[in-house]
Amino acid sequence: METLNAHGKLLGLLCLALAFSAGLMVLAGCGGLLPDRQGQNAAFQSYDQLVESYNEIVPGMTNAQDLPNLGFDTRSANVAVLSPGDIAARFLRAPGVPYPNPAVRDCIRAAPYCTGFVFHPGHASGGQPDAVAAGFLNFRSEPRRSAYVTLLVMNGRVVHKVFSRITGPEPAY
Repeated sequence: METLNAHGKLLGLLCLALAFSAGLMVLAGCGGLLPDRQGQNAAFQSYDQLVESYNEIVPGMTNAQDLPNLGFDTRSANVAVLSPGDIAARFLRAPGVPYPNPAVRDCIRAAPYCTGFVFHPGHASGGQPDAVAAGFLNFRSEPRRSAYVTLLVMNGRVVHKVFSRITGPEPAY
């Protein structure tokens, strides 16, 4: 009977150790659910840096090859490439309404030579606590500031740019 009792204690300790290690694995796996600042556009550590980089883009002058140096890498995971139909849908409001900008008109007409990019840099804030940590610690903070940037590139040059500011929760893209 004592042997069974010793085996029971050993089995109990083994189960406890197994449960503990499984718990650690679950916690480690949850790290993938937290915002990954490296997967987002690492060039922008704050909203102000995003605005500064955006302001350095001069339509008609900025080359597409210079965009990664400004933080707008067209090969990153946080960029959506717009098809010619997407560009038209985004910039044409209603039938019969004139084009909002000659560069947009030219881009839509020259569809094979024009590409649209929408950059979603993620949460670019002014050093506020991370949203997950703020939720756990019950911090009250101002709404996070973020934005997305739309660039039209034709023949290797940025021809049009749009800065769309977002306050509050990040939209689903």
